[in-house]
Amino acid sequence: MEKILLGIYRFYDKRRIALYSSFILLLALFGWFASRVRFEEDISRILPNDKKIGKLNEVFQNSKFMDKLAITVSLKDSSATGTDSLVAYADSLVAGIRTHLSPFIKKINDKVDDGVAMELFGSISDHLPVYLEEKDYKAIDSLIAPATVKQTLEQDLRTLTSPAGIALKGMISKDPVGISFLGMKKIQQLQYDENFELYDGYVVTKDKKNLIFFITPLYPPNNTGRNALLMEGLDSLIGKNNKANISASYFGATAVSVGNALQLRKDTLLTQGITVLFLVLFLGFYFRKKRAPVFILIPVLFGAAFSLALIYFIKGSISVIALGTGSVVLGIAVNYSLHVFNHYRHTRNIQELIRDLAMPMTVGSFTTIGGFLCLQFVESEMLKDLGLFAAFSLVGASLCSLIFLPHFIASDKEQASHKGNEFSWIDRVASLRPEYNRYLVILIFILTIFFAFWARKAGFETDLQHMNFMTSKLKASEKKLNGINQYALQSVYVVTEGKTLDDALVNNEKIVEQIGSLQEKGIVKKYSGVSSLIISDSMQRVRIERWDQYWTPEKKQLLMKNLLAEGAALGFSNTAFDLFNQLLNKEYTTVDKEAMADVQKNFLDDYITEKPGKATVVTLVKTTPDKRPELYKAFDRNDHVTVLDKQYLTNRFVEIVNADFSSIALMTSILVFVVLLLMYGRIELTLVSFIPMLFSWIWILGIMGLSGIQFNIINIIVSALIFGLGDDYSLFIMDGLLLEYKTGKKNLSSFKSSIILSAITTIAGLGVLIFAKHPALRSIALISIIGIGCVVIMSQVLIPFLFSVLIKNRVRRNRFPWTAWAFFKSSFAFSYFIGWSVTFTHIAYIFALFNIKERGKLIYHTIIARVCRRLTYIMINVKKKIINPQNEKFETPAIIIANHQSSLDIVPLIMLHPKLIMFTNNRIWNSPLFGKVIRLADYFPTEQIEKDYTMVADRVKNGYSVIIFPEGTRSEDGTIKRFHKGAFYLAEKLSLDILPIMIHGTDYTLTKQDQLLKDGQLTIKFLPRIKPGDTRFGNGYAERAKGVGRYFREQFNQLKEEIEQPAYFREKLIYNYLYKGPVLEWYMRIKTKLEKNYEPFHRLVPRKGKILDIGCGYGFMPYMLSFTSAEREITGIDYDEEKIDTANHCFSKTDKINFVHSDVMGFAFEHYDAIILADMLHYLQPEEQEQVIGKCMDHLNPGGMIIIRDGDKDKEELHRKTKLTEFFSTKVLNFNKTKETGLSFLSGRMIREMAAANGMGCEEIPDSKLTSNTVFILKNNRTA
Repeated sequence: MEKILLGIYRFYDKRRIALYSSFILLLALFGWFASRVRFEEDISRILPNDKKIGKLNEVFQNSKFMDKLAITVSLKDSSATGTDSLVAYADSLVAGIRTHLSPFIKKINDKVDDGVAMELFGSISDHLPVYLEEKDYKAIDSLIAPATVKQTLEQDLRTLTSPAGIALKGMISKDPVGISFLGMKKIQQLQYDENFELYDGYVVTKDKKNLIFFITPLYPPNNTGRNALLMEGLDSLIGKNNKANISASYFGATAVSVGNALQLRKDTLLTQGITVLFLVLFLGFYFRKKRAPVFILIPVLFGAAFSLALIYFIKGSISVIALGTGSVVLGIAVNYSLHVFNHYRHTRNIQELIRDLAMPMTVGSFTTIGGFLCLQFVESEMLKDLGLFAAFSLVGASLCSLIFLPHFIASDKEQASHKGNEFSWIDRVASLRPEYNRYLVILIFILTIFFAFWARKAGFETDLQHMNFMTSKLKASEKKLNGINQYALQSVYVVTEGKTLDDALVNNEKIVEQIGSLQEKGIVKKYSGVSSLIISDSMQRVRIERWDQYWTPEKKQLLMKNLLAEGAALGFSNTAFDLFNQLLNKEYTTVDKEAMADVQKNFLDDYITEKPGKATVVTLVKTTPDKRPELYKAFDRNDHVTVLDKQYLTNRFVEIVNADFSSIALMTSILVFVVLLLMYGRIELTLVSFIPMLFSWIWILGIMGLSGIQFNIINIIVSALIFGLGDDYSLFIMDGLLLEYKTGKKNLSSFKSSIILSAITTIAGLGVLIFAKHPALRSIALISIIGIGCVVIMSQVLIPFLFSVLIKNRVRRNRFPWTAWAFFKSSFAFSYFIGWSVTFTHIAYIFALFNIKERGKLIYHTIIARVCRRLTYIMINVKKKIINPQNEKFETPAIIIANHQSSLDIVPLIMLHPKLIMFTNNRIWNSPLFGKVIRLADYFPTEQIEKDYTMVADRVKNGYSVIIFPEGTRSEDGTIKRFHKGAFYLAEKLSLDILPIMIHGTDYTLTKQDQLLKDGQLTIKFLPRIKPGDTRFGNGYAERAKGVGRYFREQFNQLKEEIEQPAYFREKLIYNYLYKGPVLEWYMRIKTKLEKNYEPFHRLVPRKGKILDIGCGYGFMPYMLSFTSAEREITGIDYDEEKIDTANHCFSKTDKINFVHSDVMGFAFEHYDAIILADMLHYLQPEEQEQVIGKCMDHLNPGGMIIIRDGDKDKEELHRKTKLTEFFSTKVLNFNKTKETGLSFLSGRMIREMAAANGMGCEEIPDSKLTSNTVFILKNNRTA
């Protein structure tokens, strides 16, 4: 990516007109397509795509409590009565509304329309059989019984002779028996809440203290501009109609929407005004450039236009809510331009800036973009839109920041005068290293544990109404309305659906039967719906047929006969029942839907929804909370029925959002983890970057749980911003740390200052919302301040701290950095050792109880030896070799002397034989963990032996040999120190043989004062016994100490030279290049493997002298040659500055290894004993090749040599493969840089001729059977 971006920069740098033309053209093109995107304002798109939520949303959208305003007129004094005064006030208020607010009102539902009511009564009377259910016929049986007929007629007569008789005369004459009243009673099913009744046409509460009517605004709730005028008008009318004992208030979605919009407008003007002013002034003064704020916003604008253009082609539309909330994500986009602008202050030129930022910005944007794209897996369409908008915006912003912005911020002229390394107060803050403050780090870990406890208390806001802003007046109105209409808020909605209204009615009729049976069981208290009034065609025909079947001619005649007889007895005329006779003999038809249109519109609209291809019918059911599960279960498997309620909506909504964001968090975390793993190539660096992000979220959740702050659908979107910033900050900090570790380049402070700058601007943009009154905006501010603060602390402190523990602090002390595998191996080995130590302590206590004798001690020693053997061989990563040419079996006691390199030395020595004892010190002797084991094994403290060696003599008499480290302490560098006299004195006094045993490899495997167990090679070599009378090493213990010491060192150096070949140091070389990039590590492993760990060069190069490696690259060969012989003084040169910087920053570098960035043509040569030109001459032209070789010959010490390895173009057949490998190396993988002149392979003939001309010998060794690579060894035969 770096190479591509640099190529684009150089292209545009030479073509400025093309730069500005392409930028303007792209921006205009994106802007044009963006302008064609459709913006969807449906707020329900925020809801998840869940079947039941969708149904409930449809119900609420068509409910009178959704678009309609409920006007409540109440008596101020709860003890007063005055229904007429309520009616009078309502009449006056309604009249005012009709007069002054008609342009904003679609409909007023104030009084029940008497005409429509009579139309409903007439319809029931005219189509009576349609409204009668099966149970009604049992009532009819009772009504037409002779005795009942007589009683009914008597009652009719009393009614007709009363004052109300005139009004009821028509009804009685039409139906003297009262069958029609069975149909009229169906109207009662519409009365769901028993708290209401009609008074003078108005709906009032039964206590006569509250009156309610409804207004349907002309404009939908989201048209807050027009509806605001309606609210103002209502407030004015209510104010003008002010009465001493009457109050009026209103509540509804329209009022809430207006309140939200007005407050949002106020809050936005205030906060964003402050933000813009602050950012313009702050950025302008900070960067000391007036155009800085404009340039910083260019990528943001470009990213937004780019995103909308792509969305136009992908979807064609976007939720306006997603667009609004997505603007929060532009905080990350600003972050990109801030990085570019700020880092330029610390660099020499734009190309260096691109090289530094290419990797962290591209990878950071990739992970953040991937996280937002994961939103495509959620259920909410709005969040899907947000994911697309945010992801594409970041793509556009990052590309603009890396391609166009560098040209805008600095022209060639400006770069020429640019000094770089400009420092500000933020840079001074960024230069602090808080990771070295141990108290701060400890506090962070303690707080993380503390916040982890509180994190589980952070929850999701279950009441979505809390996201709305409502004035105190509106809250009071809502409370009053809920108090008098509580059942409406507690309703369970049973929704049946069908392709047509008739289908839905058929399904609804089946459900109502089940509801009826549930009512009989006590599960349902009451229900309200349209099933008794709006009936499907099929059911109507069935009921008409049932009517016809019921009224047989005989039954009609009998009833009429009884009526006439009883009527005559009471004084009714013979024609009094003619209308009733017509009712019985009428031929009934189904109800005309057109005739019922007005009735449906006025009374039943809240229950029925009709759309093309779909219709739903709602039945409201009243039940107790404990019975709701049974109600849900009753209809759970019915495909045409959905049972739901408002509480269900909230619970289900929270459940889905929690599930969505849990899955998104998991997917995003996995994505970031995988990308980091691929980028760094090491699980350790991935964890160092990832764990602080995890800690950040623990802190965020913990602080929220502790403070009682909850997530909601708005501020949870900001959490995506925080995650994106946390990811971005972590990548930049890690990149700065790695670059400093790899090459020594100190970009970390620049990156840290960019992060601080980003945090300041983001908190300024979002944190200022803390002053907003709108709860949703205020929650954004709280989450933003908490979240950004946490990710800044973790990125600035925890990542550098973990990096120091893992790598930096160790290499500073010349220790190998930790790896996950090394940590596992070391932990396993030490745990095994400690486990057996504890076990031996218990064994020692058991043995002590029985006061064991000599045989028991031998058993104890045997157990110790076997455990030590197992511990030695369980370290499978360590190779073991025992060299025992004399077949020593320890049959005769001896003083065993061994070199001491590591605490690991003891284990392989003890395993050699059970009858071995050691000396220790008082600290170990009295140790609570090992002391009992040591004492029972007779490992005597040195301090006691110096006073009295009789205890040792006793052990020797029983066949035990004594192990002593004559150096007295461990040698950290592996060099054998002076032998002390104690071991030789003891051998002389006890007349014992001295048995020298050499230990090699433990100093590398487990270095002194280190806990890292490396993949070493452990070698134990027995030397011949030295008898007491052997005078070759001197007479007396003092002389023998010196003589044996010299002998031991000579033998050890021979062993060391045999073992310490290049393959032995391979792991050490690998550790020097760990954590310097996966490509470099991979290249180094393959390169050194192909080079056979530079074994051929090690054999050729003198073990002592000055060595020059021309074209040393990353320094693999110089380090290996130095490892294998510390007496080599090596200088490596290369014209690739990055490679030289990398080589100079390996932790194994000493004063005898030097790397210089230089072109060989201009390098100041000294005189050398060996000069290596490996695979570098083909980067020069033929005349340059001859010059370089000539220079080397001129600067070669007498007896010195030049080692040239390169492709010999004279070997034409093999040379084709050589050129292919170089093509991949230079053009494909970019491991090596070439000059503009390209490659030019040398000729073996030319080298031979130059050697002959300079009187030098020339030896040729083929380096490969597959390529033309050849090693030429030119020897300077001259003597000094």
